[in-house]
Amino acid sequence: MKTKFKDIITEDDFILNSKIYDIGSSAEVIAKVAQGKIDEDGEFATIHCSNVIDWMQDIAENVQKILDLKLAKGSE
Repeated sequence: MKTKFKDIITEDDFILNSKIYDIGSSAEVIAKVAQGKIDEDGEFATIHCSNVIDWMQDIAENVQKILDLKLAKGSE
């Protein structure tokens, strides 16, 4: 995610923003773990883990969009 934790600290909705940020961060971690399994286990992990990576990347992207909207709204 391009948003860093320090970017949300000063915002009014810190509690909500931090929870949104946590979801995105968790999705990125899960995607990295799945990629590691693919790298480690090869073709047997590819089918299952590639789906997990796609889902987690989608979640992280949607979370980033939400944070972008909230942070842009907060700076108005």
